[in-house]
Amino acid sequence: MPIPDPLDPLQAVTHPDPYPYYAALARDRPLYHDARLGLWVASSPGAILEVMRHPAARVRPMAEPVPKGIAAGPAGALFGSFARMTDGAAHACSKRLLANFVARQAQHACSPAWPDPQTKSRADTTTDTGPDAVDVDHYLYAAPVHAQAAFLGLPAAVLAGCARDIRDFLAALPPAAAAPVIATGHAAASRLSARLHAHLQAPQASPALRELRLEGARAGLDPALLAANLVGLLFQSCEAGAGLLGNALVLSGRRGASSALTREQAQTLVDTALRDDPAIHNTRRFLAEPIDAGGQHIEAGATVLLVLAAAATVQPQAHWPFGALAHACPGRDLARQHAAGALRHLLQAGTDAAALAARFRYRALPNARIPQFAIPKDATP
Repeated sequence: MPIPDPLDPLQAVTHPDPYPYYAALARDRPLYHDARLGLWVASSPGAILEVMRHPAARVRPMAEPVPKGIAAGPAGALFGSFARMTDGAAHACSKRLLANFVARQAQHACSPAWPDPQTKSRADTTTDTGPDAVDVDHYLYAAPVHAQAAFLGLPAAVLAGCARDIRDFLAALPPAAAAPVIATGHAAASRLSARLHAHLQAPQASPALRELRLEGARAGLDPALLAANLVGLLFQSCEAGAGLLGNALVLSGRRGASSALTREQAQTLVDTALRDDPAIHNTRRFLAEPIDAGGQHIEAGATVLLVLAAAATVQPQAHWPFGALAHACPGRDLARQHAAGALRHLLQAGTDAAALAARFRYRALPNARIPQFAIPKDATP
């Protein structure tokens, strides 16, 4: 029985195969108002770029630069410092310095200290059966942060703590987050800020970090802002990395990949997943002023959903899942390499990719397509 098309772009993120729907959207409805969602939708490359280029299109609502739930505390201060979450001259300066740092740091290759894929107790088993679904779900989120933290030069002893803190920080962001979750997120933000500030200022900092300090000083940027944006690199790696790794794992299972997977084969699987089933499907812009785009007049205060996954069906080689223009992610190649390494490590640990690919669902997220493998037996995948 055919699976019906999704009702809207937000439902498409968790649909089994949303790509024919996305292609039709980009072709037939490049920019339209969705009354049901209460927002505008841009789906073609031209419409998305036209909105992105407009100076009135911001990455956060004017009235809520930081999510309300975390605004009064360390998590809010950290979030508000991210270049990814700001616009204007301050964003441009921070983004340039970060991009320069990433390019310099990438010249000094490092091997990530991957997390152990098996996190649950094996006391009741006599044989090692490899990571189970719960283990894999945890690994999808932990591995990208481990890899990014190692890339930044953080010692192996703190990588697991960074991964936990990033997950706790992420959990505090949704509007429905409960007070205890928000409190935990504030504590995590404080630890992350202190850890990355100390790392940036350390006498033994890498040449790339020392150059970042010098460039920041010349630009008049507070070192705490630079440190916050190093945390931002960890933050950006988490959900996007989990989705890329998870979708590559599903593809691995469907193609019969084994623990003997080579680096080249792993990279091919990751790049295929990135092209055919990307992790990031949507982003948003919030209009500070009315704009005219794509033959439409859009009022101030409107939200425009930019369907990157739809644009990618038109331009599959344009790296749409990593954004575009001023807010494009500078770590595309790094993310690809980390995902390939994490995939090999997971399969070498004995993960049954075929079994996982046979039964999973996607997490109920509005923008990121992340498989969830640990689901109740009576739940619908």
